[in-house]
Amino acid sequence: MPRAFVALGIVAAVQAWLPGCSSAPSGVGVRPSSEQDPKLAAIEFGLVSLGEVAWDGFTMPVVAPDGSAMAVQADSVPDWPTRLGTTDAPKRGAGTVAIHVVEPGGLGAPLSVGPDLLLGRSWIDGPRGGALVEEPQPGGARGLGVMSPIDGSVQWLLEDGATNAGAWVVGHGDRIVMTWCRRAPGTRSWSVEQAAFERIRDLWLPCADGAGPSIAPIDGVEWSGPCLIDGVLTAIQVRDGVLRAMAFDASPARSEPAPLQGAVLSMRGTREMAWQCVSALGPTCTTGSTPLLYHPRFSRLATWNPRIEEAPTLLPEGTTGMLDCGRHCLWTSSDRVWACSGSTPDPTRRVLVAEGTWILLQAKGQSALLARPSGRSLRIYRLSFAPPRSG
Repeated sequence: MPRAFVALGIVAAVQAWLPGCSSAPSGVGVRPSSEQDPKLAAIEFGLVSLGEVAWDGFTMPVVAPDGSAMAVQADSVPDWPTRLGTTDAPKRGAGTVAIHVVEPGGLGAPLSVGPDLLLGRSWIDGPRGGALVEEPQPGGARGLGVMSPIDGSVQWLLEDGATNAGAWVVGHGDRIVMTWCRRAPGTRSWSVEQAAFERIRDLWLPCADGAGPSIAPIDGVEWSGPCLIDGVLTAIQVRDGVLRAMAFDASPARSEPAPLQGAVLSMRGTREMAWQCVSALGPTCTTGSTPLLYHPRFSRLATWNPRIEEAPTLLPEGTTGMLDCGRHCLWTSSDRVWACSGSTPDPTRRVLVAEGTWILLQAKGQSALLARPSGRSLRIYRLSFAPPRSG
C-alpha cells in the first residue's frame, strides 16, 4: 500500500512550540529546511501531543469536520475479500471501531463497538452524526450505518441484503446525500448508488425524492471509492485489468450520470489497488472542492478537477498526504511533513515541519490533527500555525 501509510517508527509525547521549525523537541526529528519559504520561515508551529490510541495498523482514521472527535479501527481481520466485500463468506470478528472525543487537553476515553465492524471513509456532521461503519454479515450482505460519538450506538442506514461499502457523505444541514458501492446478493458486479437521508428527531430517514442518478452494474466492471462533490461523481473503475479514474456529471436533474472524463491509472489494476487509490487516504481524500487520489503508477497523490482537466494533476514527487490549512498547505512524503504558502504543495517554497512517518487527519483554519504510527497504535498531535513573535 502507499508508503505514507506504513506503520513505522516510535514517537515520544511532545508539547513544544517549534519556532520556524528551528528547534527539535525530544522524540521528534525537526531541522531547518534548505528551501525555506520566506512567507513561512518566521511562522511558529505548535505541535502538541493529545494521546495514544489503539490501531489496527492499516485502516485510516476518520475525523469529524470540526475536529471534535475521531474514529479509529482498533483491530481488524486483514482479509481482503472481507474488507472489500467480494466474498459471500466474510470472516466473523471483522473488527472493532473506537471513537475518541478530541478535547483541548487530550483524547477522551474510547467508545468501542464490535467485534464485527469495519470503519468507513466518511463522517456525518451535526446532531445524530458520527462515523460511517460497515458490518459484514453471513451470506455476504453488508449493513452500513452511522456510529455516534456520544454513546457509540449505531443507527443502520442500509440493511437491504446487499453488500454496501465505501460510502461517501455530503451534508446539507438536516439532509445528507450518500454515495456508495453496492453488490446485489449472488452477483459479482457492482453499481454506484446515491441516496438522500434527512434527520427527523433522532433518526436518519430516507428522503422520498431520492438523490440523483446511479451507475448500473455491468458484468466484469468493479467500482471503488465513489466521491460526490458539487454534482461531479468520481470513482475508481476496474475493467479487464485496467484501473481508471472516472468522472461523471451526476446532478440530481439527470436520469443517469453523464461521462465527463476517464484517466488510466494502471494497466494491471485490481480491486485492492482501486481501494488503495482512495480509501487509503482516509479523511484527506478531498482538498476544498477538488478530489484527491493516489496514483499508483507514479507513487504519489494527484488532484483532479474533471470539469476542466482530462487527467489528474500529479503533486510533487513522493507526496503521500495533503491538507488545506487556510492560508497554508500541509503535505507529507514518506518521511517528512512540509508546509507551504497557498493551497497546493510547492517543493520550491516550503518549510520542514517534522521528520518521520506521519498521517494527516484533519484541518480547520490554522490548525490540524496529525498521527504518528507506532506498530499497533497511533499517537495523535495537534499542529497549530502561530503568528511570528514580535521583536
